Amino acid sequence: MTNILIPTDYSEASFNALETAIIIAKRNNASLILLNIDDAGYLPEDTYTIKNANQIGHAIADNIKQRHGIPTTVIFKEGFIGPTIVRLAFDIKPDLIVMGAYGASGHRDLFIGSNSYFTIKNASCPVLIVPEGKRWHDFNKVLFPIRPTFGAFKKYQFISDLVTKIHPGSNFELFGISIDSKEQDLKQVTEIANELKKGWKQSVQYEVSYSNGKHIGEEVLDKADKSKADLIVISSTVDVATKQSFIGPFSQRIINHARIPVLCVFRTPDN
Repeated sequence: MTNILIPTDYSEASFNALETAIIIAKRNNASLILLNIDDAGYLPEDTYTIKNANQIGHAIADNIKQRHGIPTTVIFKEGFIGPTIVRLAFDIKPDLIVMGAYGASGHRDLFIGSNSYFTIKNASCPVLIVPEGKRWHDFNKVLFPIRPTFGAFKKYQFISDLVTKIHPGSNFELFGISIDSKEQDLKQVTEIANELKKGWKQSVQYEVSYSNGKHIGEEVLDKADKSKADLIVISSTVDVATKQSFIGPFSQRIINHARIPVLCVFRTPDN
């Protein structure tokens, strides 16, 4: 992991996400890219709002460099927020995008913002959504829902490697999902779990549990609460879909209502 992109509107939610990104960057000797977007009618560069945003952005970057020694750059763009984040990510190819959960306005209500959804669905890299209200520096217990689907193992291997870069001390709970309650599904989930653990360091702990219900989103959220997880990982395999970028009802339910960070991996190096 070498570059982390953090869209920021200087709200409390985006500053909370930035704190998490700083910790991840330090662990990986990665650089940070702060992105501020003017979506208010494309204001001229000499207006007070734009000048103030520039000053704040560069002050934050200087502070990060001085306090943490992390190379930090600031990019200012104008346009619609979601598409601008996605276009920039395509151009600069970050390894991870870290966003506050409550959208550009700083308000969540019951759901995360449309900008977050657009980014998760279309970005060319994984997206970590960080909730407001608590600092998230360590991810000690990771809930990792897995389903036996075509090409699943390669994707799961990429995801598990990514999580250990985010927090090397993570312990995984592999949550096997069988929507049709097929015994064969549970057997394949066990095989995937056994293959994954072969590549993990001995310090990584893991558990395997299973679900065979119809309400996967609710079951994942309930499992996260009961196991005291501090990170949920989801990918397109959580839902029954053919498109890798599909955000289906189970994924939406998890993203919308999780009270802990959610790592969304809808893109891997292979797709």
